[in-house]
Amino acid sequence: MLRRVKLMNPFEIVQDRLAPERQQAQPVERKVPNRAARSTPVCDACGSDDIICHATAQWSNEAQEWQLANTFNRPAHCNTCHKDCNLVWLTLN
Repeated sequence: MLRRVKLMNPFEIVQDRLAPERQQAQPVERKVPNRAARSTPVCDACGSDDIICHATAQWSNEAQEWQLANTFNRPAHCNTCHKDCNLVWLTLN
C-alpha cells in the first residue's frame, strides 16, 4: 500500500515521510565565524602586503566556502622585496 500521493524531492532538506500534505521546510541557519576585526598579512622585512603563497583550497559543504587545505610547507613570498618572508598580521580599520 502506498502512503504518498505525490513524488518526493530528493534535494529537499526536510522530507514529509507520512503525511500527503507538504510541510514548509525550516530555513537552514548558517553559522558564520564571528570576525571582530579585519586583518591583512604583510612582509616582516619591508611591510608590503603584496604577498603570495602556493596552496590548495578545498570546498567545505558544511561551511559553504573554500577552505585552505595545504601550503606544502613552503614560505610566503613577497613580490616587493622578491624573497621568502615571514608574515606579520596587521589589523585594518
